[in-house]
Amino acid sequence: MWKKPTLAVLLGISLTLLATAPGSASEYADTPTLPADGDHIPKTVTLLKETPYYAIPNVLLNQPEGAFSPQTVEIVEAEAHWAAFPNWWKIRTVFGDRWIKTEPGTFEVPLPSKLTLLQETPIYAKADERLKPSAVLSPQEVTVAGAEKRWFYSALNDENEQKWIQIETSWLGRQWIRLPMKQIGSLKRHSQIKFYGLTQLSTLPPMLETPGTSVPAYEGRNRILTETVEFITPLGSFYEVETTEGRRWTRTPGQVITASQETLTRSKPAALYPLPSLDSGEPVLVDPQILKVSEKIEGDPVNDYDGGWYHVKAAEGEGWFNARFSEPEDAKPVTAEVDLRADMTPLYLYPDSSLLLHNGILSPQKVQATAYWDAPKGERWFRIQTFLGDAWMVLNPLHDRIRPAGREQDQQIYGEKRYQGYYYMNNGVLPYGEEKAGYERQNELYFRSSFLAKMYHFSVSGPDADNGWTFTHESGYAFRLKAGEKKAELFWKGRNAGTALLSAVPAVSVDKEAPDLRLDSMRALFGASTETAPDHSWVSLSSSEYTLGDFKPPVRIEGNVLRLSALLYDVERPETNETPNRLKLYVIDRDADRSMAFTAQNPAAQDKLFSMNMNMALYDLTAQKTLKPGLNRLTAVFKVGERIIHEQDFDVTAQ
Repeated sequence: MWKKPTLAVLLGISLTLLATAPGSASEYADTPTLPADGDHIPKTVTLLKETPYYAIPNVLLNQPEGAFSPQTVEIVEAEAHWAAFPNWWKIRTVFGDRWIKTEPGTFEVPLPSKLTLLQETPIYAKADERLKPSAVLSPQEVTVAGAEKRWFYSALNDENEQKWIQIETSWLGRQWIRLPMKQIGSLKRHSQIKFYGLTQLSTLPPMLETPGTSVPAYEGRNRILTETVEFITPLGSFYEVETTEGRRWTRTPGQVITASQETLTRSKPAALYPLPSLDSGEPVLVDPQILKVSEKIEGDPVNDYDGGWYHVKAAEGEGWFNARFSEPEDAKPVTAEVDLRADMTPLYLYPDSSLLLHNGILSPQKVQATAYWDAPKGERWFRIQTFLGDAWMVLNPLHDRIRPAGREQDQQIYGEKRYQGYYYMNNGVLPYGEEKAGYERQNELYFRSSFLAKMYHFSVSGPDADNGWTFTHESGYAFRLKAGEKKAELFWKGRNAGTALLSAVPAVSVDKEAPDLRLDSMRALFGASTETAPDHSWVSLSSSEYTLGDFKPPVRIEGNVLRLSALLYDVERPETNETPNRLKLYVIDRDADRSMAFTAQNPAAQDKLFSMNMNMALYDLTAQKTLKPGLNRLTAVFKVGERIIHEQDFDVTAQ
């Protein structure tokens, strides 16, 4: 039977958290973790409430597979800030390793077996400071026997809050000591060389500082020091280092430097810095060659987002090399015109770095791209020719446009997502202020079409003589529907544009307005996108809006296959639980039956070319159609769902 433990988790202590420990277990780059060593990361955790578990540590990318009832679980690895913040843990289960995410106060951890007393410490027969101390212990290591409840939790986020810890003594049995939380830890001695980009160094250990006092400290910048002591607490660690001024203490973990005998083959020039830091001095640019490595700093996503540094020897001398701050080896050639339309475009010395090229900024203009490189996080960088020389830049998807060689005549299409609001279920109704926007019926979601018309800027007329309702958009698109009929008539600028078959019959409106539409039907007719909670507790409405550039179809082709292509700048990733509507391009015979033209043909293929940032990507939109010999009367139809956003007639002669 599960038994409730007596400990509680720390919440929000304002102390530098542990960021470096022996061994790194990070499986996911966006979730840096440490192995469960029993010192920095507990080996077990007792869950105090039902806790969902996941296949990967990301609640946005996957749904929970289930939930654990309160119990003790074995830890494999975890994020370092477990004592103070929401934290991911990898745990062992009977069906393989899984991930859980805890909030402060929802779990407990075992007591440490040993503590290191850092100064003379009174001991008491009971946990009561009003008693006379039984004795005073000198600094030493003691065995832990127990502790007050919530021994590493401070409601005030105060690392100086005092806690009672019970210890074993050889002559008085079990006694109590009272320590500030930042002194509840153990001291480990070792010798480890580390690099410190910026740190505060002081003669007094920070855990011995008393409230209201200040110990003089000085700033250490770009220094390689030997760490000799780590004092480990649930709140984080403190470190003693050897400096030319003597032994000093810091809260900064530093970056571990390890010996290495590997080699790095460079086909591009390499920038060597005096120390593993961009501000350590001017780099020396060495020719392409094989660099011999003597030591290195592994790329650490917890402390350093620059990637790995290598202490290398080259023909021109030695220094520290980081591939991120040199020309990328895997850049690929490209020929493209880039139309910079943003007010300012920063120029970088290298891609995916913070190094500006002579603080250069370009105003709107057209430039030539000669190479591209895809960053690990996905976005594409381009090397361009400028008045400052070659520079690297990223496209601004809101403004910039690119025309690769051979695609100069391609239509340019820009897409953006617009939100029409979030709607939260209340007793089966989706309200919008005092208005009823929609409702749930037999586990299906419906929206009032008259409400949708206002949100998506349609005018509504009806009922007509045949009880039909017509919805008209200022773009020229319109549709007509009737309650009880599982179809809708489509129109473009007053001309019949075919029929859309609906997935559900429009429901009669109780307020005698236009028929209500099920979610999938409203997506089709209004071209809407929806995101829906699995339990229908809320729904969000949005739309994909597109700005179309010049459409330049050929007037004559060789052969019988017409190929129309466009470059589409569009949203890359849908939201969780979203059903998106994206742009579709059809090429149909102008004289064909519109009701059959779309069912007989697939829309243009849409293939991702590259990511532009975390939200936008560039897509290839290509439509192909087999033509008859001679003149072909055609229409290009751009749709989102069934919503027509543009039509253009054109003629092509196939030879």
